[in-house]
Amino acid sequence: MKRELGLWLLLCAAGAGLTLLATGRVWASARYGAAAPVELTGGDLVPAVQPLALAGLAATVALFATKGLWRRVIGAVLALCGVGIALLSWRGLSAGAAEELAAARRPLAAATGDVAAVAHTAWPYLAAAGGALLIASGVLAVARATGWAGMSGRYDRPGSAAEQRDDKSLWEAIDRGDDPTEER
Repeated sequence: MKRELGLWLLLCAAGAGLTLLATGRVWASARYGAAAPVELTGGDLVPAVQPLALAGLAATVALFATKGLWRRVIGAVLALCGVGIALLSWRGLSAGAAEELAAARRPLAAATGDVAAVAHTAWPYLAAAGGALLIASGVLAVARATGWAGMSGRYDRPGSAAEQRDDKSLWEAIDRGDDPTEER
């Protein structure tokens, strides 16, 4: 189980990390005649991808703090983050979206004529691959996470309900001004 959990953690980190890396890179460049090309990053074209990758990382950490059904819910959230990343990454490959954003960035160059060329890089495909890794890790978490180790109960409140009531009565004594450590 520890090995499976470690592989799952690596899968999540790889998916989110690859997506975060890809969104900061140039996904497309639009050229207007002889003017310098307008370079557009993944964050420019599809700004929701980065927050989805960060939500995937947060879900990865949250899985360790939960048990049972909540782990399955977090796995489903992780898979949905991956689906969103994959779909938005494909949307980032749209030449129309790149042309629109480039025209907004350089309105004077866009006013002179149509875009001569829009070139895409491989980064949107890598972001989509990161989304696919998050989908796989989310599905794996839904299927298997209930058997994985979680956080220890080391810092949980010890004792039975009766002991907890005694603790409460000690605090109430302090509130009244009594010293509960004083022997009577």
